[in-house]
Amino acid sequence: MGDVDDADRLYEEAEDELSVKEMRHFAWVELQRGLLDLAHGRHAQALAHYDRADRAYSGYWMVAEHQAELLAARGDYEAAAALYGQLIARAPRPELQQALGELYLQMGRPEAAEPWLAGAVSAYLASAVRGDVHYYHHLADFYADVRKDGAEAVKWARKDIELRENFATLAALAWALYRDGRFAESLETMEDALSSGAQNAYMLHQAGMIHCAAGADGDELLREAAKLNPQLGGFHVHR
Repeated sequence: MGDVDDADRLYEEAEDELSVKEMRHFAWVELQRGLLDLAHGRHAQALAHYDRADRAYSGYWMVAEHQAELLAARGDYEAAAALYGQLIARAPRPELQQALGELYLQMGRPEAAEPWLAGAVSAYLASAVRGDVHYYHHLADFYADVRKDGAEAVKWARKDIELRENFATLAALAWALYRDGRFAESLETMEDALSSGAQNAYMLHQAGMIHCAAGADGDELLREAAKLNPQLGGFHVHR
């Protein structure tokens, strides 16, 4: 919700409650603390948390995933791509495939990106066919930001919001509607998301874009987004 200091304090309290036999949990909490910093453009602080996580539970694939994202966010694309490749060999998860595909797009290599993106969406859809629901949000993001297929993005965003309605799912639906050219509906939905009071740089940036597309003033929202995360234009992973 934007109270980063209190969030970090609570994570720190959680760490204090863990025993020396729970180092994987300690590493996970350190990753969350790193994500707080990454979401506000504080790359050095995020790296410090990721390094602590790695020392606490060496070999944990989730640590390597966050390290790869940070490498890409800092512009070290080749190292990030290599690390993602190693990760996928160990844990062939579709969200990792999507991250590598999007990284290749960021690098201007669409031919290298496409096999990874196709593999990711195929796995997402196969999961949905089986009746699983945990990739609905990924599908909404994928069609909105990778394929830029607004109608498909709206379909999956609506499925997701049927399960859980919160500022994140509302924002995802608003962005999908934006991609579908339905700017008035998009604006109304994003206003609902913003009414939660959540402070998220990517959501505020999308809100600014939606306001501008709908003929409203979005400049202040865009400025707020850039203030929250000065590194907003860099690579980031959909979570």
